[in-house]
Formats: sequence, structure tokens, C-alpha cells
Amino acid sequence: MASHDDSRDFRTQDFATPDAEPATLLASGDDTEPLPDRRYTSILFWRLVRALDPDRGPARILDLGSATQSNIQFWGERGFKVTCYDLLRHETEHLSTQPITNLTLAAERVRERSLPFEDEAFTAICAWNVFACMPFVVARRYLRECYRILSPTGIVHAIFLDADGRLDMRRNYRVADRQQLDVSPVTVQRNDSDWVEAELAFMFSVFDACETKRAPCQTRELLAQRGPTGPVPFGEGKR
Repeated sequence: MASHDDSRDFRTQDFATPDAEPATLLASGDDTEPLPDRRYTSILFWRLVRALDPDRGPARILDLGSATQSNIQFWGERGFKVTCYDLLRHETEHLSTQPITNLTLAAERVRERSLPFEDEAFTAICAWNVFACMPFVVARRYLRECYRILSPTGIVHAIFLDADGRLDMRRNYRVADRQQLDVSPVTVQRNDSDWVEAELAFMFSVFDACETKRAPCQTRELLAQRGPTGPVPFGEGKR
């Protein structure tokens, strides 16, 4: 295995040259609106892009969501090959044949889940609104798989919907008649929530470094990095 340059290690925060700065993150009066449709500056995505070097192998990006052509083009223009694998669709197909029960979420069943890629195959993984949409133990298993298929110093960029310090959206439900419910989003005041940070830290604890940031548009983002050396923790991800 080729040696790895630690100078771009996520844990050192060395994402760019000293004089490089991201665009200014501006506050907006509609930040409390659940899921507003607007563009915002993502500091962690900027850090991800600055940390990756296409001249260092394997120069491959894995997108675990419903990838768009523009996302594929973005990475392609920067010298990366993109692989798309809609994890939620595959997991939904799996659960459609095995409804969620204590048995299907038992440890031995969860460990059967895997990502169909070789060890250390990717430089980075994008998982945008993916892991919070599946059972926690299943998400943890797939994160171990992400660790396995990332190259040393490889990075995961994850996005979670976050309303009022929660990783899901809040809504109000009102009875319209005996067979109909009206649903509407809840405008909430965003407060710090230590338990959400602890939950994410535990979910991503397989990784060697992790950082979360609150972002506009009711979003919480996370970067997690595999260390420059060492085997997959506990051997659970190895085939």
C-alpha cells in the first residue's frame, strides 16, 4: 500500500492553504422555517473539497444518495470518478421482504448487511439525508462498512435534517374528518442540543475523527475521517 501524506489530515484541520477562506455564512430571517428552499454556504462541504486530492489514489467518490448529474459532473471536473449507490432504496427493498422486528434488527442479522465494494476503494463518501432515515443499529452497521471501503484518511460527509435539535422533521397533525389528517410543518426555535451531538458521535464512533456543524435550512452536517493507518476497528467490517 502506498504511503499517505498526513498534511491533509482532517484531524489537523489542514483543509486549505492558510490564506484560503470559505464564503461568508450569512444568517437569514427564515432559518426557523422547516426545510426552506434556498441556497446556503456549507463550511464542511468546503472543507471536504479542499481536503481531497485527485492525484492521490483511489480518487473515487461514493454517493450513497439519489445522485444528480450535476453532482457527478462537479466531482468529475475535479478529477474524481463517481460511483452512485442509492443505499436507502436498497435498504427499503431489503426491509420490504423482512419487516422490522426485534429479530430482523438482531446483531447477527444486522451484520449481514454490507456495501458491495472492495476494501479501501474510495477517497470520500457523500451520505446526504441517508443514515437518519433508517434504524439506528442499521445506520451504525453501514457506517462500519463506510469505514471499511474508505482509503486511509478517507472522509465521509453526511447531512441530517435537524429541527429543534432533533434529527427528524417536526410536524403538526390535525383531524380533518374521520378518515383524513391535515399535516403542517412546525416553525421552531433552534436550540443547542447536547444529546443530538452525543447521538451523532456514537453513531460515527467507528471513525478516528469527527466534527459536526449546525447549518441553515434546518440542517446539521458532519465530517468523519478514517485514520491514516490501522485496521477496521473490531474487525467487524472486514470480509
